[in-house]
Amino acid sequence: MINDVMSDMRSHILRHFPERQIYLRSGGEVKYYILTTKLQLGVVTLLSAMALLCLWTMLNLLIGNNPLRTSGQEMQHQKANYERMVADLKAKEENTRLMLAEQRTNFETMARELEQKHQTLSQIMGTQTSAVAITTAPKIEYATDRVLMAPTARDTTPRESRRDVIKTASLTTGLDFDNSLNTMGAKQDVFLISAERETLDKIERNRALIQATDMDIETILQAAPQGKGGPFIPVGENLTDDNGFVSRVSAIQARAAEVQALDDAIESLPVGHPVGTETYQTSSFGLRQDPFTKRPTMHHGLDFGGQRSSPIVATAGGVVSYVGRRGTYGRVVEIDHGHGFKTRYAHLHKTFVKRGQKVDKGFKIGGMGSTGRSTATHLHYEVHFQGRAYDPTKFLKAGLYVQ
Repeated sequence: MINDVMSDMRSHILRHFPERQIYLRSGGEVKYYILTTKLQLGVVTLLSAMALLCLWTMLNLLIGNNPLRTSGQEMQHQKANYERMVADLKAKEENTRLMLAEQRTNFETMARELEQKHQTLSQIMGTQTSAVAITTAPKIEYATDRVLMAPTARDTTPRESRRDVIKTASLTTGLDFDNSLNTMGAKQDVFLISAERETLDKIERNRALIQATDMDIETILQAAPQGKGGPFIPVGENLTDDNGFVSRVSAIQARAAEVQALDDAIESLPVGHPVGTETYQTSSFGLRQDPFTKRPTMHHGLDFGGQRSSPIVATAGGVVSYVGRRGTYGRVVEIDHGHGFKTRYAHLHKTFVKRGQKVDKGFKIGGMGSTGRSTATHLHYEVHFQGRAYDPTKFLKAGLYVQ
């Protein structure tokens, strides 16, 4: 029986989907394509599935939950909820405005003196950043108008103007203005203490570095250019000095000036290594046996051995004061670093600078050689202060302290 059913179905299919041939004639040639029964059944099945899918989608849209069929009563209910929410927000906004208006008078009174102090502190931080703040700290900029910010040298969080703060105040934190003003004085004290401590630490570090060279600090500072100047930082005339704010600011300014003077002096210290590659010391500073006469002589520098044309670099920033040959020194470069310091690099094979050229610390000024009175390739390096030669070894040790 099953075979009869299958046979009837097969004959029915073959009757409706017999094998067909499609003939195409082009360019005098005839081609034909065969459409088998299986291929026709596949196409019909695919089209039927697509039709059913489209029909199911349409019925789902017509019968299912369509947002477009929402009743008018539900829309009215949602509209009423929205209107209540808007009314509540407007009421809260009005309450906030009234609260801020009530607090504004007290806020202005308390903020006036604090803002004057902040302007003074901001000017100090803006003009004495190198003295008060850590040298690696990012630069902090302040608005030109009246500002409120935490007076902390390391605070990198951007601050908003007072007007913007009032406009964007949170609905639930309106009373934070009072708390902010009450703690502002404490923050100023924290900043002053921090500024005083960091300034004193910087002074001690700078003095320790200079002392590591066995040089007299006061003598070095006196050798600096005597020009004076700098920005004018007024302290608010209406500020009271009940807590010693004005006097403490003046003290910080004085210490900051001292730090700046020490920084300038340290910039002139030749504490770098004169050879920019691996080298070895062949002769020390002081008495030694002359390599030619074998007699005791005074040696006013250090000798470093190395390969020919090894890079010779400036041990501090300065201005080239001499380039050329100078007697037994051979080919020489001399650099004036300011504050009475000069360095000399002798027996060079080549020079890469010219007189009057400004160079930075580590700048390549020449190549190691053996010109002048020399037994082999080496660098003769001297450090002079106010015309007197000093042992470069102490400056090299101080350079290690800096690193």
